[in-house]
Amino acid sequence: LTLPKGRARKLAPKFIGPFRILEDYRNNTFLLDIPAELKQRGVHPAFHASLLRIHVPNDDRRFPGRQLPQIVSLGKVEELTVKHINDHHGQGPDMLFEVVYTSGDSIWLPYPEVERLEALTHYLEAQG
Repeated sequence: LTLPKGRARKLAPKFIGPFRILEDYRNNTFLLDIPAELKQRGVHPAFHASLLRIHVPNDDRRFPGRQLPQIVSLGKVEELTVKHINDHHGQGPDMLFEVVYTSGDSIWLPYPEVERLEALTHYLEAQG
């Protein structure tokens, strides 16, 4: 899953939920009642038991103020359009490209993430 802009992956929760179990297939696979938002993103509702954890709610007496929202909304994924590539740094497989979006934001991305962009072709043609 992609996270909304501005959320670092390492700070995101490792698990989302809790979700109600709809069916036990008896082969360590469970059918969960996941939100339509996840289904639209291609998440299948059947999960192996090794991917599931038992939900333990926060004990506010022991850990006051640690109540987190149980279901993290992934929000609407904003599609960004690349305006152009401004610069590059490094060489070979470690090369980074400064990608500028139509919103004005810019980010440094590795070559594998920009290799199919039309903006890369224009940038390389301009470089000669």
